[in-house]
Amino acid sequence: MKQNRQEIEKAVGHIFQPGKLVDITEPVNLIQNKWGLYNSLGLFKPEYGTQKVVELSRTHETVSILEDVQWDGRKPTLPGVNHDYSLFKIPHFPVQDMITPQDLDGNIDIDALMRGEISTPLTLQKVMYEKLERIRRAASLTLEFARAQVIRDGTVYAPNGTVVTNYYTEFGVTRDVINLDLNNITVNPFGKMDEVYGAVQDSVMDGDIYSDIVALCSPQFFQALVSNPYVVEAFAAFQQPQSVDILNQRLGTVAPLDGRYRVFHYGGIEFIEVRGGVGGQPYVTPGEAYVFPRGTSSFRTHYAPANKFASVNQTAQELYLFSSTGEKDDKIELEGETNFMNSCVRPQIIKTLTMNP
Repeated sequence: MKQNRQEIEKAVGHIFQPGKLVDITEPVNLIQNKWGLYNSLGLFKPEYGTQKVVELSRTHETVSILEDVQWDGRKPTLPGVNHDYSLFKIPHFPVQDMITPQDLDGNIDIDALMRGEISTPLTLQKVMYEKLERIRRAASLTLEFARAQVIRDGTVYAPNGTVVTNYYTEFGVTRDVINLDLNNITVNPFGKMDEVYGAVQDSVMDGDIYSDIVALCSPQFFQALVSNPYVVEAFAAFQQPQSVDILNQRLGTVAPLDGRYRVFHYGGIEFIEVRGGVGGQPYVTPGEAYVFPRGTSSFRTHYAPANKFASVNQTAQELYLFSSTGEKDDKIELEGETNFMNSCVRPQIIKTLTMNP
């Protein structure tokens, strides 16, 4: 049964300021902004393995055309197909937490208090839920950051060096860097769009031609592009929603992205502004953009099973959560782990765009 406002104020006053009345407001949680662009784009195909090591095989095939010979001549053969194989160890990301009697003893449920329920004690179920939810958020953020890293520089996220993998080094290719010179008011960036578009298509190497090409842009790069005088002048001549937005509104977004992300279609490429980062490391290096085709099988996330007897040689899950009560009934141990490796089996498809020479 809900209590009246005066009783709530007295309860809060009793807790924090004995003998005093105070007003209460809605609680405020200070949490960093959560950006989920890389997870939302659906670029990475999940692969659930049974081992902690994954083998990536690549087939190199030369596309050939036939040549004519005399009717009684020797029939030529097609060039052979070459294969290469690489072994990669999947990084292990464990985390642990604990609930002790002190977490509950004498502690009131603040959320219940806000609902008008006085003196409701904090329950074990709620404390466990909150701690497990924090583990889930951390695992999701780790996956997002790791996917951003493999697109940013072609390396596997393993900050403590337990795994050192660079797909450019592994496959013997280099990343192309194309400068758009966006701050040069004498150069029309549209002339570079065909170069960028063609460079991406030529490097796909899966037998198909892709027209859906995206560029993930730092805020600095995106702003320089949409404010370039040649771009603004060109869109002033078109009557379409994007023209109105670039001239006097804020550019909007497209599905499946939400309103936090600005999107700009230009030169056949979908430019997406990427904000945010983790621990001072932005998802996209300031002043750069990374362009690549969408819809290929080049991006994958390989999951490995948990480091537990019950999971040995079993199909992996994306996240594991465990709890166990201490023998002395004085603690509950919480464990979580996620074991994954993001890969780009065709790293040459990613091009870096710069805004200045």
